[in-house]
Amino acid sequence: MTRSNSQLFILVFLGILTAFGPFVTDMYLPTLPAMTDYFHTTSSQVQLGLTASMIGLAVGQLFFGPLSDKYGRRLPLIVAMCLFLWATLGCLYSRTIMQFVGWRVVQGIAGAGGIVISRSIAADKYSGRELAKMLAIIGAINGVAPVAAPVAGGGMAESVGWHGIFWVLFGLGILLLLGSLHFAESLPTVRRQNARWADVYRSFLTVIHNRRYVISFSLVLPRECCSLISLPLLLLCRSIMVFHL
Repeated sequence: MTRSNSQLFILVFLGILTAFGPFVTDMYLPTLPAMTDYFHTTSSQVQLGLTASMIGLAVGQLFFGPLSDKYGRRLPLIVAMCLFLWATLGCLYSRTIMQFVGWRVVQGIAGAGGIVISRSIAADKYSGRELAKMLAIIGAINGVAPVAAPVAGGGMAESVGWHGIFWVLFGLGILLLLGSLHFAESLPTVRRQNARWADVYRSFLTVIHNRRYVISFSLVLPRECCSLISLPLLLLCRSIMVFHL
């Protein structure tokens, strides 16, 4: 008998996965001045941690998207959460700012697994109006999370500092890992893709060379596109979502 998850579990699980990325990037922002003193460096170098996590979030989707299509949703999700826990410990025990920035890249890559796979799970399990409703909920959470994350971090900054915030993220990672272990695979073996990596990335280039798509995307740029450096990576991320949905 095939094991399945309740609709309530799927809703809560996908909601937390969707908020995971913004919390990874933004929750520690109120502690940036304290981190400047801790690492004995400049504010611009500390801010590289934010840039690094955003680059990781963008690049990670290029890997976890195809992996989840080839090997199912559950295994890549478990790998992403284990990688996140490892990277978070690396951030916590970093001795220099460049070590911290390097671990933030890895942390962002791991967080990307939650972003892309949450949408894929929704597409696997729902269709029609139910899928539209689920994607609307995911979109709403994705809009609120970037605002809620720094507010939550600000509330904890005075009492626990940046170390405490990263321990909270570590706890969130453990919670999501347990949820991933409990999650029943949503993509049957017969529906998995066996395409070569070269073919997958060639399809991404096809989307990016679609002038109509690029123009329409540029009219609704998310907040991350305030940085022109991140624009090419974000175009790639949006192309992944097109292929998955």
